Amino acid sequence: MSRHAEFHRPDADAERIGQALVAEAGRLAAAAGLQASDFALTLLLHADDPHDEPELPAGFSYRGDVAFYPCSVVKLFLVVAAQRALDAGTLTAHEELDRAMRDMIRWSSNTATNYVIDLLSGTTGDTLLGEAEMRAWVEARNGINRLYAELAPGLCADINLAQKLMDDDRYGREKVFVQWGGANNHNRLCSDAAAWLLAEVMVGHVLPADGRVRIAEFLHRPLTPEFTSIQTAQVNGYLGGSLPGGARLWSKAGRTLWTGDPLASFRRHDAAHVKLPGGERFTLAVFTQGQAIATDDAFLPRIGRLACELVAAG
Repeated sequence: MSRHAEFHRPDADAERIGQALVAEAGRLAAAAGLQASDFALTLLLHADDPHDEPELPAGFSYRGDVAFYPCSVVKLFLVVAAQRALDAGTLTAHEELDRAMRDMIRWSSNTATNYVIDLLSGTTGDTLLGEAEMRAWVEARNGINRLYAELAPGLCADINLAQKLMDDDRYGREKVFVQWGGANNHNRLCSDAAAWLLAEVMVGHVLPADGRVRIAEFLHRPLTPEFTSIQTAQVNGYLGGSLPGGARLWSKAGRTLWTGDPLASFRRHDAAHVKLPGGERFTLAVFTQGQAIATDDAFLPRIGRLACELVAAG
């Protein structure tokens, strides 16, 4: 049981389904030579009609409070922060920001993400700074962490969302920042927080209605051959890769292979909100680490398919 239980309520169905998912994930991980500690899983069950959503959804968590290097799942938190800043008037809407917010979610663009981080924080990663200037720079970049620590202190006090997304190694200020204070200052996130925020976007109150609709449109993954055949669609190889016909999917996934940094290599994660053909809705976040799963396109689709079958069966 996660120490984050305050964002969901105990429920016999959620417990039964969650335990079955953990058993299957554990079996698949063991077959790949991994351990039960190499994955985490958070499940939330929702009302069929979002207007009937209770204050706390039914939920289940397995190691959901354990921090993982989050890969591109962190982009969900950044796009919500950007939308909140737009709604508050602290960020000005313009065409390039709109394009970047869409592309960082729909196509998981690191370049778009880093542009949004610059605008949110008022920082750029460039030439090295003196110590006093660098401290001010770090303080500004950590504003994204302070936002979520205030929004959901029980869930987000220990996460880190402030590092840019890199295609290989870091240079300049970004290299200094990731080692700031002599610690591992990589992004870190847990499956509980990812499931919570995705559910908040889809059926909650973290954004005004217009903002939630806008971000949900970015998150929507059409399950058409035209879309799923695109390499960056983040459906194949993830939780949505084997959904039943007629299901709808909103998600944000991420994966790293070897990055040159063992602290950020070989992870595969997904946070998915699914509406089944019968109207049932659930949110599922699964975080994994280890080369065997990072390179296995079948692991997450099997978990996603089983979740659909169990939720549909009631």
